[in-house]
Amino acid sequence: MNIQNYDNEVQIINRELMTARTNMSNDLVGVCDRLLEKAEEVGDINLIGYAYYYLADAYYKLSTEYRKFNENLLKAIEYLQMCGDKEHIIRCYNLFGIDALNHGNIELALDFFLNGIRDCDEYDKNSAVGFVECNIGLIYYDVGEIETALSYIQSGYKHIRKNKEDSLYYLNVLLCYCNEAECYILLDKPESVKKCLLAIKRLESDPRVKSDYFQDILVLDVRMRGNYVLGNMEEYQKYAELLLKTIQTENFFSVDNIDDIYRACRFLMKIGRVDEVEDIVKNVEATISSISIAYLRKQYAKIKCELYSLKNDDEQKYKAYEEFYTYSMAQEKEGIANYRFFTDIREKLSEMERENIALLKKAETDSLTGLGNRYGLNEYADKAFDNAYANQKSLAVEILDVDNFKQYNDTFGHQAGDTCLKTIAEIIVEKCGGNNKIRAFRYGGDEFVIVYEDMTDEEVMWYASNIRLGIKERNLLAPSQEYGKLVTISQGICNSVPISTNKLWDYMYAADNALYEVKEHRKGEIVMLHKVLISQESLDEAKYS
Repeated sequence: MNIQNYDNEVQIINRELMTARTNMSNDLVGVCDRLLEKAEEVGDINLIGYAYYYLADAYYKLSTEYRKFNENLLKAIEYLQMCGDKEHIIRCYNLFGIDALNHGNIELALDFFLNGIRDCDEYDKNSAVGFVECNIGLIYYDVGEIETALSYIQSGYKHIRKNKEDSLYYLNVLLCYCNEAECYILLDKPESVKKCLLAIKRLESDPRVKSDYFQDILVLDVRMRGNYVLGNMEEYQKYAELLLKTIQTENFFSVDNIDDIYRACRFLMKIGRVDEVEDIVKNVEATISSISIAYLRKQYAKIKCELYSLKNDDEQKYKAYEEFYTYSMAQEKEGIANYRFFTDIREKLSEMERENIALLKKAETDSLTGLGNRYGLNEYADKAFDNAYANQKSLAVEILDVDNFKQYNDTFGHQAGDTCLKTIAEIIVEKCGGNNKIRAFRYGGDEFVIVYEDMTDEEVMWYASNIRLGIKERNLLAPSQEYGKLVTISQGICNSVPISTNKLWDYMYAADNALYEVKEHRKGEIVMLHKVLISQESLDEAKYS
């Protein structure tokens, strides 16, 4: 979706939205509501889906109203699938996955993440895919598969770098550096940790990057721990103090920050700064109390169990144990409801996908023959051409039509003509359907197009001849003796390795000219050309069968 295609009012609201999102402004929800109102006013499903996505994103980032977050996200994906906006569909799956993680459902989170990127070819991959890959990496990080985590995070970073237009581009790049550094710390690779810290420092000196990003808890924590393992004690102390100050002066923390705080606490406890961790735990309590997610409350109780065990404070430790048990039971009960909720969402998403696939298949399929239609040909053949050019492999395009088909329709009627075309389509599938290098389409009327990828002249001619023979063997009666006893087809083919100046339609044009040559002089035969530019020379060099 290109927001630049919309009127000035929409673009102004969108700029406000992106500014509010970059600044994490409390106005963000209101701006999203305005964009949604405008989108519904003009009735544009692309814009409606886009607005619902950013409204859901705003509820996730700035509030604890999770039902509103989920409701808007479901509406977003419904509209986005209607219009095929892949990037924002992936973003929706990413948010569903994050929400499942926040409820402690790792399996379902991974399912959402993998479904988000399932159908993305290499050229579809973008920053949205990068977010998902980074989040998959964090799942592997949490279960101790650090090498796998690192590979996902690095792949995600490459995709995030592709979209500098994203309003949070620099923040996303910064978080990738931090996540990589965390992996290298656990892998005991100090030189790699050092490179990550230098990358963060370079980003900090870039005037385009907001200085507030470097006050993020994850960033301060990584700089603290990274410098500690490198032995840079002055830098370690600097970032430890900044981290403690940031946590102690904040009144409310986002859900995204909670795990980062726990990770920092465990590090500080490990190096003996237990009293400071107690201050952090007390300051986080208000945020945890406002979040009605049992899993996050259980994790908070777990940190307190670890803390008060180290302090040998039995009274507080046993209270923490009780809380841990209480929230474990609550999570188990909540888990059943959440499992139903998330699986219901998953089923709704699957239903939307099935409907979308059915509509897409309908849009790309010829209703009479079941072959691809002209739209399907355009989609498929462009990719086949690009692949053939990139790998310098041959590409053949065949156009075939039914000889004297107008007379056939006039003699036997249109219903019989339709039956004839369906029979020819069946024969094409019968003769070629087992080879995944061949795809057939009905181009229109009595014309069919067949695309052959990476096949020799002999192979292409063998399949083309088999189609011709198959039609002959069906004994379809011709409209009159004037045209022979049986229905025949004429076939024109162009087979060559593409060069930079070629386009797909050059092949279509050459195949059509080859077909014309057959129709004029040799009906019922096959002509193959090897040059997309038609000349007497190319016709003289043609192969006939």
